[in-house]
Amino acid sequence: MNIFNIFKPSKIRNPELGVAAAVDVANLVVPEGGWVPMGHTLEGSYVVLSLKTGQLVTLRANDLRIGKLQVWLGREACKASTVYDTELQAEVEEAQALTEAIAEECDRRGLFDLKAVRGPGLYREGDDLVVNFGQQVASPSGKPVSLERRNGEPVYQSGPDLGFSLDTPCASEDDVQSVLRVLAGFGLSGRGDWMKLVGWFVSAFYGTVLSHRPILAISAERGSGKTTLIEFLGALLGPQAIRRDGVPTMAQTIYALEHSAAALIVDEVEARGSKKAALEQFGELLRLQFSASASERLTRVIGGRPRYFNAPAGVLVAGISLPAFNAATESRTVRLMLHPLPETSRVRYEPLLDLARIGDSVALGARLRRLLVDRWNVMREAVADARSMLIALGHESRIADKHAPLIAGYVALTHKGVASPEELRAVIGAMDLDVPAHAVVERDAEACLDVLLSRKVVMFHKVNGAKEKAHMTIRDVVTSIVHAQDNEHREQLSRQLEEFGVRALWARSSASWKLAVCSSTQHQGIKRLMTGTDWALGGWKDVLMRLPGATASTQKLSRAPQRVVMLDMPGDILEPEGDDYDFPEPMAE
Repeated sequence: MNIFNIFKPSKIRNPELGVAAAVDVANLVVPEGGWVPMGHTLEGSYVVLSLKTGQLVTLRANDLRIGKLQVWLGREACKASTVYDTELQAEVEEAQALTEAIAEECDRRGLFDLKAVRGPGLYREGDDLVVNFGQQVASPSGKPVSLERRNGEPVYQSGPDLGFSLDTPCASEDDVQSVLRVLAGFGLSGRGDWMKLVGWFVSAFYGTVLSHRPILAISAERGSGKTTLIEFLGALLGPQAIRRDGVPTMAQTIYALEHSAAALIVDEVEARGSKKAALEQFGELLRLQFSASASERLTRVIGGRPRYFNAPAGVLVAGISLPAFNAATESRTVRLMLHPLPETSRVRYEPLLDLARIGDSVALGARLRRLLVDRWNVMREAVADARSMLIALGHESRIADKHAPLIAGYVALTHKGVASPEELRAVIGAMDLDVPAHAVVERDAEACLDVLLSRKVVMFHKVNGAKEKAHMTIRDVVTSIVHAQDNEHREQLSRQLEEFGVRALWARSSASWKLAVCSSTQHQGIKRLMTGTDWALGGWKDVLMRLPGATASTQKLSRAPQRVVMLDMPGDILEPEGDDYDFPEPMAE
């Protein structure tokens, strides 16, 4: 059997365009079986692609027996490995010829990288789209896809199907309008929020072929139809979505995404009752999926063994009271508010939301996804154009990165061809993105300094000759030093403050106040101040150096020279503002 004869060209009809296109379909599974050499592992075991199962098989020394090879590679693959037995006067199967062929071909290809394996899902080769449907691999553009291992190129293997194939008919215009009608019927509060929901569905389908994949966070009132909405989106995405209730662990995510790429839909994510460690780990997973990387598969060590898995193709989290995300995760998140269903939606029967007819929604989703395969060029061009437009409007690059896929997703579902600039501007305006929202972005350096100045310490001073103790923030102590008129009082406060690794300095050369913060992790005072913060392990010295005007220096703290970060004195300390309270006038009796 010729192991490299693995292509079966077929005519794939494009229902949307009404023409037939010749597409080379690489079959991962063939009835007669066979094998494709891939290489070997670090331990020397051979790796082959079984055309009987479509799976990668690792063959160790005790596996190179005719019985096991027949089970894994198929009956036909072993028929070629026969010899004539003179005693039996008949042809008998023997593993030697087959194992020698496997060894020779695998050794010639060298070390095999498991991170290069692509399971069922959508992938990008340059500007072209490649789809692994589960048992077949094809590029809708007509470009041949090879199952052979080539230098620097990925390897495909079979898995659960995507719920549609090249033979699935594309969705009609009525199908598209029915989905738009259903999603617009939910009580989303913001202008154009339902369009963002449509865009997320499309971007979650394309998944890892996009450079950025925004996180969608839906906060919902009770009785708003949150679960119904999630069930509908899950039905549309079919096997390309994984539904979880509650915050999933990293191990659960790795298990679910080890062999295929899929969107992650998580319901019942609540601030109350969730564990901080689990939320932090989940937040790390959310950030990982936002941006595409050179390595399509991620690596984690579970139980002492490396495990390779795909990043989620998109993430939707929903809950009644969602937990707060850190600044890094929040900058990648689009938040929507779901109010109780409008009266018209509560009284009107919608068959697509009827769980008894869930099969209709699943079939509709399959047709929509088949349509989106053919509209990849529309999506690709719309993402690039929408991002450029958002930046031209004044949005920050991160804001443009997270909204461009939503805009392009809506355009790809509703436009047969590449959208014009006027059409894109109309969609941007309808999504309420034509005017940049004022956003206060807290940088790590600013947050670190604010946390440091807000820490409370115990200070001692004399009042009428008696020693008194006061609990003061570092900000209040430094403000007292800067604005005090008594230099003796200034010196007392400064010496006590130096015990905590902080000193206010008057720089005569520039006639300005400076703030020196000890950068040594050996200083016990500054270590106590940073305990329990995000910079407890010494990260404050690098983070504070990012502030404007920051320099590395050496200063005396508690009569000993210490390495410090010299900062310009914060403006709220140099010119403190009084508390401005506005109360109504007392009512006349």
